[in-house]
Amino acid sequence: MRIQTERLTVEIAEPGKAPADTFRFDRCGNVSDVVLDGRMHFLASEPNNLSHPASGGRGLACEFGFDISEETPDGERYPKFGVGLILKEDGKKYRFTGKDFDVEYFPASYVTERDKAVFVTEPVSCSGYAVKQTRVLKVEGTTLTSETTWENVGEKEITTSEYCHNFISIDGMAVGSDYRLRIPALRDLGTERLRGRRGAYGSLRGDGRGITFAEYSAIASDTQFLAEDFEEQPVPFTWELAHLGAKACVKGELSFMPEKIVVWTVDHMVCPEIFHVFTIKPGESHTWSRSWTFSKE
Repeated sequence: MRIQTERLTVEIAEPGKAPADTFRFDRCGNVSDVVLDGRMHFLASEPNNLSHPASGGRGLACEFGFDISEETPDGERYPKFGVGLILKEDGKKYRFTGKDFDVEYFPASYVTERDKAVFVTEPVSCSGYAVKQTRVLKVEGTTLTSETTWENVGEKEITTSEYCHNFISIDGMAVGSDYRLRIPALRDLGTERLRGRRGAYGSLRGDGRGITFAEYSAIASDTQFLAEDFEEQPVPFTWELAHLGAKACVKGELSFMPEKIVVWTVDHMVCPEIFHVFTIKPGESHTWSRSWTFSKE
C-alpha cells in the first residue's frame, strides 16, 4: 500500500507481508520505501554481511523491547509486542534472529486514505499483559509522521522501549565522509574515531555534535549514546542525516527525549536506532510521535 503527496511517496508493507512478516519488527506501519519527487529513494534492507543472521528488517521498522521469555515456562506463550504470542519450546528464550517460532499473531487491521494509513493492533491477554495499539502514518508535503498510542488493557504495569530501526541509504550511496549525522543535543565528540559497543574502533568518527566516517567499510561499525551524552533541550528532539554528494537529507523530529541512540552502519546504510522508554499502568494510555522530513537541493 502507499500514501502520498505531490512530492513524496511512502510505501508501507501490509501486516504479514514482507518486510512486515518477521518475528522481530512491528507488523503494523512498517515503511518499506520513501521516494522523493519520483526519483530519489531513501531506505534500504538490512544487509547480510553482518556478524549475526539478518532479521529481515527494511526501511523504517519499529521494535518493542519487552522480553519475558526467560521466565516463561515451556509450553506456555509470552508476548512479543507488535508481533504476537510466541510459544516457549525446549527452554529457548526469544532470539531476534529467530525464524522458526510458533506464533499466534495479534489481530491487526488497517484503513488507508491518499495521505494517511491507520493501523490497529488488537489486544490478546497473556500472563496479565495486554495492549491495544493504534499507529497513524500521515504525509504532508515532504514530511512523514508516525503517531502511536498504547492502551494498557491488561492487569499488569508494562515498562518497555520502542526503537525505530531507520535503515537509511540516501540514493544508494555507500558509507563515507559525505554522510553526516547531526544530533544538536549531543555533546561535542571532536573528530577522533569512536569506540563501538564492544570497545573496538570502527569506521565511525566524531564530527562535532554528530558523526561521520573515516573511510568506507563493508564491515559493520557501531556506537551508542546514553542519556548523559545529551544536553538538556526541550522536545521535540531532532536529528539529521545528510549526504553531501547527493545534496539530500533526512531530518527527524521526536516528541520525547531518547533514552539512548545506537548508530550502526555497514556498506551502504546508516541506521540510527532511537529508543523511547516508557511505563504504562493498567487503564492508562500513552502517545508518542516520530517524523521524518526528506529533502534535496
